Amino acid sequence: MKNYYLAMKRSYKSILIGILGGYLATLINLPLPWLLGALLLNLVVSFTSYKITFDKKIFLPVLLIIGVILAGSFNISLLYKIHLWIYSSIAMIICTIVGTVVVAFYFVKICKFKKYVSTLAALPGAFVVISTAISDITNNKKERGQVVIPQATRVLFVVLFLPFIFVTQIGYQEIDSFGNIATYNLRYFLEIIFLIIVSLIGTKVLEKFRIPSAPILAAMIVAGFFYTLELTTARFPDIFINVALVFLGSAIGCRLSGLAPKEILFFSFHGAIMSAILLGIAAIFAYILKIYLGFDFMAAFLSFAPGGLHEVVVISVAYDIDPLFVTYHHFLRVFFIIFSVPFILKFLRKKK
Repeated sequence: MKNYYLAMKRSYKSILIGILGGYLATLINLPLPWLLGALLLNLVVSFTSYKITFDKKIFLPVLLIIGVILAGSFNISLLYKIHLWIYSSIAMIICTIVGTVVVAFYFVKICKFKKYVSTLAALPGAFVVISTAISDITNNKKERGQVVIPQATRVLFVVLFLPFIFVTQIGYQEIDSFGNIATYNLRYFLEIIFLIIVSLIGTKVLEKFRIPSAPILAAMIVAGFFYTLELTTARFPDIFINVALVFLGSAIGCRLSGLAPKEILFFSFHGAIMSAILLGIAAIFAYILKIYLGFDFMAAFLSFAPGGLHEVVVISVAYDIDPLFVTYHHFLRVFFIIFSVPFILKFLRKKK
């Protein structure tokens, strides 16, 4: 416990800055406010002479919590519907591969990024895992920025752009509330503790095989199993989720300290181009599903849009699109990317 206390003591400045950044982001309706707000304000502060840091000792537990949070979107309804989405699942995997190859080629040829950097920067999802992976494999801040900033730009661009498409195509809609209401009794806390413990065990197993981002991957697999079968229904409350996102955003923002503003603008500009390319590819695949298999175009397009899971699920509810359909395809892409990252890195290292 003393080590964690010292880690918090070393990181408290970054965390306080992250809380302020998250709050300011909520005031301007930034997507993923507590994550991106904390990340951006820590990045801005890093331009000054004010020294901030985030200890890795508390970063890994945060990843595990994030994994459990993400797994909480699954439920048993998935088992009854998944057989209806075989073709769209195949299309999602192909779309992910095509999008990654096209954007990676763009980063290599136009931006002159290294191949492994370009590949990680081009992946259309799993922002947290990708940001963690690049931090694990290189201490070069410029290369970290080449991955993290385009990925953060992708999330911002897609989430800000999608609502305008739906307003122009379908009209304006509102939604009153979205989320789970927990009953805080003994069973609730026991189930949360159980999920954390089994996720820790899963983390140790994956670490034996040197799998990148083992905490978040293990938690998504193990907790996802229990959530899907509805062996547990306990989910973290919103305030806890926001705290975890502040910690995560602060950690990522600190790791980008030292980048020049010119570099950040360059990476962000090409991140926006990357986002437009990925959205275009998603639209093409959604159109193919509509023409040949009868899928609803807007539902497929929303499901294939590369990023912002929580925001696109809210959009799906507002526009009466099956949120489970949207959630499933986004998680399929995320799981595919997460499982692919170790093999991608291994392949690129051999080529290198």
